[in-house]
Amino acid sequence: MHRFHFSRLMITLLAAHMASAAADSYGVFDARTLALGGTGVALGNIDTGHFYNPALTAFHVGHEDRTRDGSHSVHLVVAALSDGARIAADTIDDDLEGRLSDAIDAINAAPDSPAAARAGISAAQELERAMRDLDGENISADGYLGYSVSLPGDSEGGAFFAGTRMIGRGLSQIATADFELLEDYMEALEFVESGGTRGEPHPELRDGTGNFLDPSLRIQSSASGVGLLLSEIGVSAAKQYTLWGKDVALGIAPKVVHLRVFNESWRVVNGEFESAGEDFTEFYFNLDLGAAVTLADHWRVGLALKDLRSKTVFTELGEPIELQHRARLGLAYIGEQLDIGLDADLDKTADPRGIAQRQDVSLGMEYRLPIRLALRLGYRHDLESSVGDQLSAGVGWYTNSVLLDLSYIQGDGGKGGALRLGWAY
Repeated sequence: MHRFHFSRLMITLLAAHMASAAADSYGVFDARTLALGGTGVALGNIDTGHFYNPALTAFHVGHEDRTRDGSHSVHLVVAALSDGARIAADTIDDDLEGRLSDAIDAINAAPDSPAAARAGISAAQELERAMRDLDGENISADGYLGYSVSLPGDSEGGAFFAGTRMIGRGLSQIATADFELLEDYMEALEFVESGGTRGEPHPELRDGTGNFLDPSLRIQSSASGVGLLLSEIGVSAAKQYTLWGKDVALGIAPKVVHLRVFNESWRVVNGEFESAGEDFTEFYFNLDLGAAVTLADHWRVGLALKDLRSKTVFTELGEPIELQHRARLGLAYIGEQLDIGLDADLDKTADPRGIAQRQDVSLGMEYRLPIRLALRLGYRHDLESSVGDQLSAGVGWYTNSVLLDLSYIQGDGGKGGALRLGWAY
């Protein structure tokens, strides 16, 4: 007997689409900044500031050979996992369709077994609830996996970085006929359990020998997605200058980008799982620019332009997919123990197909305890309401050589977390 294909649909949707069809954000690439709500243009530090404003790596006093402030870092970030994605993952983990299929097999082997019928009813009810929860849901995931090494100097610095940004978007479409099919199976199984006193026999669900048919032969649910997968390798360099009595830093981060574009759909037809679509790649050069200035000792203003070169690619059907540059302004108070920062996108950023727009404002705070422990809080809001608000929190701990950052986010835009493991040299 063939398996019911609903979970296979969800597995493919989650696994194949680490890419984007919703409005694109500035991006979060490390655990500290995730905990700070994505606030990094002025609040970033010499270890990870190059991701958000390449000028920040110049705010360092003393040569690295003496200060030993350089570090290697491995970053693992899940910046958002939507409710739909979590429901799909739970459905896959619980193997609800497997339970229903096993119950149908058991009933066909023992046609008068009330226990097998009850097991089938329970599995069909749970599967129906999961399908209703998923119907029309956006299934999305946003993450980053990478490595970086910071190279601080005296009023100058840089970094090497390599990693992959994964932004996944999909849409589940549960057909009304699938809900009706499950209801019919529940009525037929109730008829078996009660010995014919309740439910309906539904002879159309049986074959010529009286056995129940495989539900997957009639399932019609589908899913679709359009997306991006971005892999980058690059370096950043920054230098600090004194202009009009103020410390001003300028930075640049050239990088090579490998872009993979997905445009696919999935559907179950006559019990068979079918996929259609395309994926193609582009290889090109891009650039990040940044500037930052220190005011009154503890105040810093930052301005960054990420992905200076806009990129447009076309699908086989001639549909344009555009990656736009993004500009962001940041303001931060940098204290001995307390840092507070505010970032704001300077313009709306459209999704690759120009359907939705996004403009984030974020607020972050870090307090450092004498025991080498940092406590962090953050908040992010999209002025265009294309994604929900998010609250975040995290901790950072360091010794002379080991660096560890952990963070967690939760909100209408989904849940997520991040880990950074680093070591100083």
